[in-house]
Amino acid sequence: MKNWLATIAGWTLCACAAFGSAAHAADAPNDGTTLTVNIGTEHRTLSRDALLHDPHLTSVTVEDQNLKRRLTFKAIPVTALFRGQAVSPDASATTAASDGYVSHLPMRLLLGDRADGPRAWLAVEDPAAPWPTLKGQDIGPFRLIWTAPAAKASVVNESLWTYSIVRIDVAALPGERFAAIRPAAGLPADGAVMRGFATFQRVCFSCHTLNRAGDANLGPDLNVPYSPVEYLGDEKLRHLIRDPQSLRWWPNARMSAIDEKTLSDAQLNDLLAYFHHMTKRKAAAQ
Repeated sequence: MKNWLATIAGWTLCACAAFGSAAHAADAPNDGTTLTVNIGTEHRTLSRDALLHDPHLTSVTVEDQNLKRRLTFKAIPVTALFRGQAVSPDASATTAASDGYVSHLPMRLLLGDRADGPRAWLAVEDPAAPWPTLKGQDIGPFRLIWTAPAAKASVVNESLWTYSIVRIDVAALPGERFAAIRPAAGLPADGAVMRGFATFQRVCFSCHTLNRAGDANLGPDLNVPYSPVEYLGDEKLRHLIRDPQSLRWWPNARMSAIDEKTLSDAQLNDLLAYFHHMTKRKAAAQ
């Protein structure tokens, strides 16, 4: 399961002059060196070579939240990708990684360009200077990295540092796209269940479905036929989330531990409240 975030609709992207040489046919095979962008019926494929020669490319030094060290990358400001385009800040971008991991990101955050706030960058790996691996796995050639003043660093914790990106899809908010994951209507927006719903979309929906709805399938469904709060109970589920190996030793398990920086104890309580609520809103198991 890979932070709160805003309301989302749709947006439009055209091939701007800076990317004219990077756009190719939508059906070109992805050999690991291209990034596909799908926006409605429009499709663009950006090559690594073209992006490495883009005039907006610059060196960016960050405290890498994935690799846990200070590193410098060649990167393009995400704002430069969409400059001059009709991009709504209320839109949503879904990044898909080569391993199937999916992350839902708000354009309002991705388009942030204030000196006192987080800034998103598309880092591009130079094959002549490959990036370090993460747990033995390649994380290139495209990933999102972030710069932010210390006071705002928690807004862009590790869950937003997506890597091995092969595709970016533009769509509505997950809660708008997938009715099956929504809590019952009329609940207070500031109540535990709705807060937990927001946490679920940020932390869990990147790897799991719920009621068989969602983009990812790295982990099991979290409501059908049973919710983990039903077969594990609250306390064991807390242990699983904080450290999966503390509950069941599984060397090849893909779920990583989720610490309090990414998911506070209060947010975990809200998440459990959402899971309990959704046990009464199950989709029929196939």
